[in-house]
Amino acid sequence: MLRRFVTPVALLILLLVSLPVQAAETALDAISTDASVVIRFKKPKAIIEKVADLVDLVVKGQGEQVRAQSAALGLAISNPTLAGVDMEADWYVAVYTDEDEDDAKKKDDANDDPTFLFIVPATDLAKMKEGLGESFKFMEHGKFGVYTSDEATAKAAAARLKGEGKSISTLIDKDSNAVFDGGDLSVFINVKQLASDYKEEITQFKEDARQKIESLPGGEGTPGGLNPKQLTEIADLAMKLFSSVLDDAHSCTIGVLVSKEGLAFEDLVKVKSGSPTDKLLAKSAPGTLSAFSTLPAGHLAYLGFTWNMADIANLNQWLMGLGSSALKPEAAKELQGALAETAKLKIGSLVSAFGLGDADEGAVRTVSVTEVDNPAKMRELSHKVAKAMQGVDTPGVKQTIDIKKDAEKYGKNSADIATVKTEMADQANPFAQIQERLMTMLFGPDGMVTRSVFLKDRVVQTMGGGKQAMTDALAAQEQKSTESSKSPFQQSRGKMGAKSNLVVLVDLVNTIAKVVDLVVQSQAVPIPLDAEQVKNLQQKPSFFGISAATEPQGLRVKTLIPVEQMQGIARIVAFVQQVMGGGAGGEN
Repeated sequence: MLRRFVTPVALLILLLVSLPVQAAETALDAISTDASVVIRFKKPKAIIEKVADLVDLVVKGQGEQVRAQSAALGLAISNPTLAGVDMEADWYVAVYTDEDEDDAKKKDDANDDPTFLFIVPATDLAKMKEGLGESFKFMEHGKFGVYTSDEATAKAAAARLKGEGKSISTLIDKDSNAVFDGGDLSVFINVKQLASDYKEEITQFKEDARQKIESLPGGEGTPGGLNPKQLTEIADLAMKLFSSVLDDAHSCTIGVLVSKEGLAFEDLVKVKSGSPTDKLLAKSAPGTLSAFSTLPAGHLAYLGFTWNMADIANLNQWLMGLGSSALKPEAAKELQGALAETAKLKIGSLVSAFGLGDADEGAVRTVSVTEVDNPAKMRELSHKVAKAMQGVDTPGVKQTIDIKKDAEKYGKNSADIATVKTEMADQANPFAQIQERLMTMLFGPDGMVTRSVFLKDRVVQTMGGGKQAMTDALAAQEQKSTESSKSPFQQSRGKMGAKSNLVVLVDLVNTIAKVVDLVVQSQAVPIPLDAEQVKNLQQKPSFFGISAATEPQGLRVKTLIPVEQMQGIARIVAFVQQVMGGGAGGEN
């Protein structure tokens, strides 16, 4: 009995499996590989709510205005009334920057504007077509309305829907597709096509840049001793790098996520496998930047960096070599030798923190930690570089470098102190006086003072803040940070990806507030504010963040803008408007 039942069912399943499968229509079917840009709006109705909720958190009550003006989103798809449009499914827009040869003969180059192809899901295709009017060429593709105002673009889309050519989806690899699908708003840039379409403009840009560099005034009086020929060498190097990256780039995909926590951007640049750029990226694997945890809390900005340091050292050696013409031959030779030796050091990563202190003692505060295989050698070479740079002759500026070895004790460790003092030769020059006051405000009356402690596997350096700054920096080397006790900058670091080549964190709001505070303290600019008003601009630490990490045939960049930073900036803008309007500033 069971066998009689199973046999027909098995035959039915076999029959169904053998039938040809009709693939569901997708928006990307209509877009060919010669599109330069593809934009995707993920479920616009949901995006509007997300944006409104975020705006409400930034400026209370403004979210309703976003909702009220949501109908204007129809302008983005050339359908102002949103006739027949499905707001709960994804919208797509393709941008074409190439020009059809026949069309090019009919119009001037001045009118050579990009054309747009819209692929929009419909609740009613007939209403959508009617709402667009006769100026648009309209096609149906499953649930999508496919339309454009350009005849050549319409012909190309129709051909693509018939199966001619290839879909843009064939150019979007798995990793790029994950970014494209993951964003509330996503953009895929076909870099190869874009570079081809704008080849003449790119060539002209490079030529214009070169001519501007060559026309710069220079000679012996040029700062740093660089002359036009040397500046041209730098420009040529930059242009070669730009051209190489542009030639090697395949695509760039950008995804934007909106939430109550703020905005998150993810960019993925893909390059051709085996290309020079791919090989360059492959040489520099991302790292954990674990030394971040050894930086003291309470600063305004943090940076972490790791790369193939041999390449960095060689580039630095070349750049310094360009400026060595300002040195005496013996000093130039010593500098080149020291830089060549520095290139042999194995440097793991560099992390640093930046803050602002009191203007009377010098506002600048920095802490840096460099992981290196031979700190003692690095100490020796840094002294040689400083000694060589002592001979740099800059017209109108007198600079002295004084290094005191083992000048201070910190437990079992000692610190070298390097003091760079800059004086303007022409004291009668008002500009020179202003510059000296600025230098004093930034670095203090003693000049730029750097303390360096050379530990077993790293070098710890501080600028400004006196002995206390180095005491705090060394104490941070020993601290053990747990997940629950992480400082705000460490929590922000944790959101930027486990491994990175570069991480930058900036508390922009408190940086602005501190700069305003310093200006008020110095009375350099007459601002009608007092200390209490400036204090009201400050808030709990939060960080705008950027990270970049290499990966096979690519570079991934993440950007986070927390809602706290948005709130602070909105408060500062409102405060400035109030002050400019003549009102008494205060907390808003």
